[in-house]
Amino acid sequence: MKRHNPSCSSSEKQQIYHEKQRKQLCLLHTLNNLFQRREFSQQELDEICERLDDRRCFNPHRSWFGLGNYDANILLIALQSRDFTGRYFDKRLPASRIKHELIYAYIFNIPLLPFTLPFFIGRHWFAVLSINNIYYNLDSKLDAPTKINGNFNAFIDKLLEAGNELLLVVEPENENNCIINLEEFKDK
Repeated sequence: MKRHNPSCSSSEKQQIYHEKQRKQLCLLHTLNNLFQRREFSQQELDEICERLDDRRCFNPHRSWFGLGNYDANILLIALQSRDFTGRYFDKRLPASRIKHELIYAYIFNIPLLPFTLPFFIGRHWFAVLSINNIYYNLDSKLDAPTKINGNFNAFIDKLLEAGNELLLVVEPENENNCIINLEEFKDK
């Protein structure tokens, strides 16, 4: 399992890679924060969009104005290009069904309230990563990585109960066994 264990103590947040939000590039920042380096560029994500649909101006996989706002298809293809896969977690299930030891990272997708165009409701992506066995919220809208205190399953459950989505980032061989099935769950 590819795990994150940078050589910094948990108190050295400044050494955790964290891109801040610009334009509508939260998916780009999420991917780079997840890999803890500048792994992707806007150009690379735009090229993925254009491979899926060759329209440059009105590509359905990003915003019309080239500001970002990439959809889940771009995220999944980007992950696959780095030998990972994304598995959507059924938000009706409790987070205690996740086999955290098999998860590389957690990506949340949350709705944004319209503020300029009343008919347009966007979505925001952000990653949560375990670094030295401490979970950090690497949301690009935060000033810095934020340690998640308390029960991590409760953190996930609260976000899912609010109607948000969760994508589990795993190695392909763990895609079908990263969630405890009902029989295993009853035995715990």
